[in-house]
Amino acid sequence: MSKMILCTGAYAQTPYFMEKIGKNIYSIEELCYSIVQSAFLLDIDSFDEALVDWIGRELKLEKLSDELRTMLARKVSAAAFAGTILEYVRYNTPEEIEKTEEVLKANGNMNVVDKRMARADYLLQNKKYGLAIREYNYLLEHVSEIDAHLRAVIEQNAGIIYANMFAFTKAAEMFMAAYQDDHQEESYIAYLAANRMMMTEQEYLSFISENPDAMQQSLKLEQRLDEANDLYASGRDNHILRTMAVFKSESKMAEYYEQLDKIAAELKSDYRSITADNGNR
Repeated sequence: MSKMILCTGAYAQTPYFMEKIGKNIYSIEELCYSIVQSAFLLDIDSFDEALVDWIGRELKLEKLSDELRTMLARKVSAAAFAGTILEYVRYNTPEEIEKTEEVLKANGNMNVVDKRMARADYLLQNKKYGLAIREYNYLLEHVSEIDAHLRAVIEQNAGIIYANMFAFTKAAEMFMAAYQDDHQEESYIAYLAANRMMMTEQEYLSFISENPDAMQQSLKLEQRLDEANDLYASGRDNHILRTMAVFKSESKMAEYYEQLDKIAAELKSDYRSITADNGNR
């Protein structure tokens, strides 16, 4: 039997949006969990007056809020600020708290490129595409000392985001930029894939024939697409679609529309999640 955890304070009616990890927080325990799990993404800018006010107003933890407000005025480190929250709540183990404070101290020595790159990569991995693309675009537009290889990595990741958001023209632009910066085969194949997705078959064949460098890479792309189709054929999504076809052929329309509604709801939820950013949370 798992250990019972007594909650501290109230459950927020209005969540606090922790921008650097792209997440809404509803309780002090959830805040502690997020700080510990995402410590490498956080710095002193992650802890501000808005968070302090929210802790007092929404969570009814006025004493903690007052203490944190004093710490902000004293301009303490991120490690000290987060440590105070974690020690107050005692949701995490002493070992987790100590490790989190160490990570936050180390973050203070990271430069802006390392911080924003780590944050963008984390958001990409967690499919927070709207927030991730903002970080990558900031790096591309505001940091002049990025070398060609790192710029190519950023452009490649940005291309992946645009492709997942079905913005294939923009994805193709980013993949080509990555290829021009670092001349990696993967970037060129991704560039071809983006063009293949947004062009008709005839347009794509014309495009390939007019670009001699594309012919050999297009063959590799087609091989990968064949492999992806084979995986899809044996996957869950294709099984669901075949089941729906059976429902329809047997005139089991109630079951058919029930499954259709489930798929539509999942797709809507996924799309809202991947395109979410700070402006439409």
